[in-house]
Amino acid sequence: MARFLTRRYVAVTGAEAIRLAGLDGTPWAEIRHDGDVQLLHRKEWWAWWSDGQLTTAIGLPESLCPQSLSPDAIALISEVWESNAMAPHCGWATLAQVEEVLSRERQLQPESTGAYQWVTLEVLTVRFTDDSEGVFHCWYRGYDEGFECQIELIRVGGF
Repeated sequence: MARFLTRRYVAVTGAEAIRLAGLDGTPWAEIRHDGDVQLLHRKEWWAWWSDGQLTTAIGLPESLCPQSLSPDAIALISEVWESNAMAPHCGWATLAQVEEVLSRERQLQPESTGAYQWVTLEVLTVRFTDDSEGVFHCWYRGYDEGFECQIELIRVGGF
């Protein structure tokens, strides 16, 4: 399968890429093209690909809707994707490998000041698809115009 990325859309055919590029003003030379990737998972707003790329799903045909990620991986990816964070510190590929969140513990944080309205830390213990376990720190920061979710991998194995 091919993947074409314009400034705001994703397409799987060149013709559709040209149409979408016209909508968002992407010059033909700036359309990013990958000729041999597979769509592994698709949600309403994002898509996970075999080359480890997370892209928008806007522009994909409704008929393309594979579901290969665990519900917990989907939830973590969606949390970061829907926030103001550009990407998780641990990387999208690490989140995609989460099989299950085993525990979630909210940590008390001191009152925040400055640009952030609030700061919350959750410690997640997870099991990955290879049966190893890891610990994430999930930081949530609120802004007047939205929120940021940042996820860091603190430890893998060695419990």
